[in-house]
Amino acid sequence: MRVFVAAVSAALCLGACSLPTNITISKSDKLLAAQEACLSGNVAQFEDATSPPASVGRYVAMSCSHQTDMLIQHVIPHANAREIEALRSDAERRATLYVLRARGTAG
Repeated sequence: MRVFVAAVSAALCLGACSLPTNITISKSDKLLAAQEACLSGNVAQFEDATSPPASVGRYVAMSCSHQTDMLIQHVIPHANAREIEALRSDAERRATLYVLRARGTAG
């Protein structure tokens, strides 16, 4: 999550030259909220209580790939493959945390 927040913050700082900062931040917040809602909302669809949490988290993150891609396109318009993979991996980690919370094993 920290990596993702740092990437979003850096992208917002770099993108502030092209749009008023409050509009950029507002849209980023909305896209991030949509991604978080998707990740948390889709856990029940894939959770079987027996699969490894990381595997379930991967499926949840894949089911939210549209929201993740929209967020990436907004915060890093010309992202390279490494940046894209880092943000997708972050979505998987956050989805895995939602799985662990659903199982009652995360704080």
